[in-house]
Amino acid sequence: MSEQVISQETSIPHAAEHVHAPTAEERQFGVENQKFAMWLFLGSEVMFFTVLIAAFVFIRIAHPEEHNVLNIPLTSLNTFMLLTSSFTVVRSLAALEEGNQTKFLRSIALTIILGTAFLSIQAFEYNNLSQEGLTLSSGPFGMAFFTLTGFHGTHVLIGIIWAIKVFWNGFNGKYTKEDHWGVEFFGLYWHFVDVVWILIFTVVYLI
Repeated sequence: MSEQVISQETSIPHAAEHVHAPTAEERQFGVENQKFAMWLFLGSEVMFFTVLIAAFVFIRIAHPEEHNVLNIPLTSLNTFMLLTSSFTVVRSLAALEEGNQTKFLRSIALTIILGTAFLSIQAFEYNNLSQEGLTLSSGPFGMAFFTLTGFHGTHVLIGIIWAIKVFWNGFNGKYTKEDHWGVEFFGLYWHFVDVVWILIFTVVYLI
């Protein structure tokens, strides 16, 4: 019995030898896989929004008069805030590369605030449009408008939740000057959401 116990005890160090931290090559391979998965996801999202935008353009041509109720100055302000949030994401990544955790946390916090402000103004716009008679069920134009901008707003909401997680991870010291892929990963998504909004703003409000 004692020989069996000794055998089990001596086998533990040998088993531990096979448990090792991921090498730099393995970590890089994992990062590349995540990047590839993200680009696949963004590619599918591009096709999704392309269909929605095309449907809106078709309906807009058929119902040009309903476009007049849209508040372009208010949405221009909202667009500026969302674009500014992209700058704060870039600033947060640069702060990590400098090893400045405080600047990183402030930049991510600003991103969360700007994203939340964007959704708040969008909700305010929706309320005003409903008072003007434009709703999701008011007709083809309303359905196309609220579907397109609403789905984008949902993506912004997801981004805000993700940014809160990034902030929490950063607050707990998960990201370092050498290892901050999680922030870059989030940045890819957030910049995509901003680029899509530029297209939506141009097609829906300006043209």
